[in-house]
Amino acid sequence: MIAIRNAVALVAGLVLCALALPAEARRLALVIGNNDYKNVAPLQNARQDAKAIAETLQGLGFTVTLKQDLGLSAMKSTLREFKATVAGGDEVIFYFSGHGVQFEGTNYLVPTDIVAESEAQVVDDAVPLQRVLDDLHDQKARFALAIVDACRDNPFKGQGRAIGGRGLAPVTAANGQMVMYSAGAGQEALDRLGPNDRSPNGVFTRVLIKHMTQPGVPADRMLKDVAYEVVGLASSVHHEQVPALYDQTIGEFFFTPGTPGTRAGPDASIATAAPPPAPSVHVSSAAELEESYWARIKDSTDPQDFKDYGQQFPKGAHSAEASLLARKLAKQSAPAPATMQTTVASTSSPTGGGVAPSGSHPSYITGSTIPGGTLPGTFTVSPDGTFVYEAANGAALRGTLDLSNPAAVAGRGLATRPKKLGLIPERYPDGTTTTAVLLDGKVVNGVVQGQWKTKFDHGLFSFTLTGN
Repeated sequence: MIAIRNAVALVAGLVLCALALPAEARRLALVIGNNDYKNVAPLQNARQDAKAIAETLQGLGFTVTLKQDLGLSAMKSTLREFKATVAGGDEVIFYFSGHGVQFEGTNYLVPTDIVAESEAQVVDDAVPLQRVLDDLHDQKARFALAIVDACRDNPFKGQGRAIGGRGLAPVTAANGQMVMYSAGAGQEALDRLGPNDRSPNGVFTRVLIKHMTQPGVPADRMLKDVAYEVVGLASSVHHEQVPALYDQTIGEFFFTPGTPGTRAGPDASIATAAPPPAPSVHVSSAAELEESYWARIKDSTDPQDFKDYGQQFPKGAHSAEASLLARKLAKQSAPAPATMQTTVASTSSPTGGGVAPSGSHPSYITGSTIPGGTLPGTFTVSPDGTFVYEAANGAALRGTLDLSNPAAVAGRGLATRPKKLGLIPERYPDGTTTTAVLLDGKVVNGVVQGQWKTKFDHGLFSFTLTGN
């Protein structure tokens, strides 16, 4: 009898343990496309964009809820129902294509039945984007990405009164969340690239779908690649559209796990979903972060790189080597930042038209301190190869940039903040007036575009390979 009781207790214990084990993360998506607005201008691509995104996500193993042309009541109930399906540890995508508007820094997603008589009425009859983000945070989703293709002209600007501002305002994502707008603050997202563009999808969405199916590319890198390509396509029709990304995630998320460069082809039918891939979020350990940092600087000739390593990893595996290299390089007569050389292809340029000409090249940057905005500037190459980037606000960059491989443009240098009142240089948080910057990118249609990063800031850069 005792043996039987012990056996029963053991089985019960095993059942309780099994119930306590964390469930495997699910991949969930809510996709909304609003085309047929009743009282403001209808849209051309929103519904088709939503359908294409839904099909792609389901082909990548997501359980997708697709809704189209929702009025306010249906939109709110859809969000409530979707929130109830999300559990802790899930990986969640929210995609909205339709009209959006912002009032005093708050963004609203516009339902199809809205009637706008005043800003107060729109606030009552539209859905705050922050509600969606808060819902996902409340449900403790492990990874959440909100993609908002609502950066078009203010739908209420022709109502005879000032209701809202153009574009969407910058947003603050919670930990574990990313938010991406199809265009920056005050910019209009393109539905098409001219009268001969026959694509059924808007420019941002067609690029996003292409990149989502590339294996082995983490979401943050993939979304930056989307931004680069959208910038290039918009520039080809003399339009400024810079998708804005707000990232508060830790670790990596993959839409399509696998090895970079392999072929991925999810079924385009929403009715036949591929099985969910294995869990795809990896949080790097302290040792992995240190090794990744060391791999980036180990061949550097800038002593500051090794000093920065020593400050960030005072007990790191390479701390002694970093200290030695910092002292050794500091004693060498390294050229001043203003005389650093830029390396370019000597036989043919990435555009097939020879070496990038000396002279001034139109350029711009974005930055995490100016989310959604752009800062124009000039990238100047001298006959001796020296380059200087000068932003419109007085910030500057001098350094080396290798343009010999169009698929892997890489560079480094020193960034200088603008001067207060034109006289006193502004200082970085550590009290210095300059800081090391790394650049990497590619050449697309004669435009060098990529990302830059310092220990205080990061963003995108772009300059055109034409000279004065």
